[in-house]
Amino acid sequence: MKTDFTQDRRAGDNRGDIIFALFGHATIGIEWNGKHIYLDPCCSEADFTKLPKADAILITHHHDDHFDPKAIEMLRMNDTVIIANSVVGEQIEGAEILGEGRRTYVDSWFTAEAVPAYNIERPQYHPRERGDNGYIVEIAGRRIYVAGDTELTLEMLAVEEIDYLFLPVNLPYTMTIEMAEKAVRRILPKVFYPFHTIGTPAEEIATFPERLAETGVEVFIAPME
Repeated sequence: MKTDFTQDRRAGDNRGDIIFALFGHATIGIEWNGKHIYLDPCCSEADFTKLPKADAILITHHHDDHFDPKAIEMLRMNDTVIIANSVVGEQIEGAEILGEGRRTYVDSWFTAEAVPAYNIERPQYHPRERGDNGYIVEIAGRRIYVAGDTELTLEMLAVEEIDYLFLPVNLPYTMTIEMAEKAVRRILPKVFYPFHTIGTPAEEIATFPERLAETGVEVFIAPME
């Protein structure tokens, strides 16, 4: 369990560094220019009493490994932006609900675009009609796509110009190795992060660099604590 933004990956240029932190199973932190975004913060994955407060919190869906009201309250400030799908957003006072139509939230320093997240082969886990989200977050011209819990979908294949791609690889609930490889080959991000990998053998995750070697995409497999 991490207790700070120890650098997992730093992406820097004259627009400022972006630091990504992966906390356990599915919680992602993004730090830029003193601002902090958390995606799906859960107390089971991090000690939020020792982490910076959130300028923005994005929740993909209601499953308890993604939606933890206690974690949200620990990170929330008076002006924290909270973005969620409709199922979660209706449970959080002041949340901005993003859903169908790939709606976008625009702030002075970031945007968040909702992309549908759902299963096709195993719809019992994440049905299309429930309206779960993935998000494209744009900060200082860098585009970060965190796909949420999903299989390979037409909406995912339509995503373009992504710098940093986070895909869940966790059978039977999300993507197979082959689905993730196909998505990376279509989207061609600068860096691909497989995450949400509990249930998938580490030796299979470790095949991504070789599978994608000729694409020019860098694969970053974060160590988990």
